[in-house]
Amino acid sequence: MSSISKSVLSRTSAKVDKELRASHAGETGAVWIYRGALTAEFLVSLVSFSRSPHKNNKALSVKAFANEHLQTEKTHLSIFENEMPAFRGSYMLLLWMVAGFLTGIIPRILGRNWFFYTIYCVEYFVDQHYEAQCCLLENVDPLPREVLRKFRHCQQDEQSHRDEAYQAMTSTPSFTMKLWGKIVGKGSAAAVAVAKLI
Repeated sequence: MSSISKSVLSRTSAKVDKELRASHAGETGAVWIYRGALTAEFLVSLVSFSRSPHKNNKALSVKAFANEHLQTEKTHLSIFENEMPAFRGSYMLLLWMVAGFLTGIIPRILGRNWFFYTIYCVEYFVDQHYEAQCCLLENVDPLPREVLRKFRHCQQDEQSHRDEAYQAMTSTPSFTMKLWGKIVGKGSAAAVAVAKLI
């Protein structure tokens, strides 16, 4: 193999490595978002003084939603850790775990709609991010078909999560919630940029 061919393969490998690292960090953060939400759900249940059946049903639906989505995100994380080509993970995984936990616990403490709107905003960003990654990988030579297929699979799940979260909301987002959503979106974009590098 010529030195030019090796250089091209090395650049291709570096591109794929960055995308795998960013998505692995994102899926790690996603697992911790739901862990944070479930922690908040437990805390909210401890301090809740009124136990009307209507409120219990809502609380259960948040818990069921978070548990179900946590399992999906764990599956995604397992795909990145066990089925993808070897890649260097982010050195900042602990930060992504803490950020994810806070992104789950804070809005759930603020209320049911805050939580669902946060998930909607996160998944809206993740869908766009996976789409950009897939477009990039489709132009890499040689085409990493298996990586691309698994990215598309994860993207479809995230689209479903986004739509489910939106449908679970019982009122339109307030100005403050929209501001929080913008912070979540910008924070997610910054996290991706950092994870690709570190």
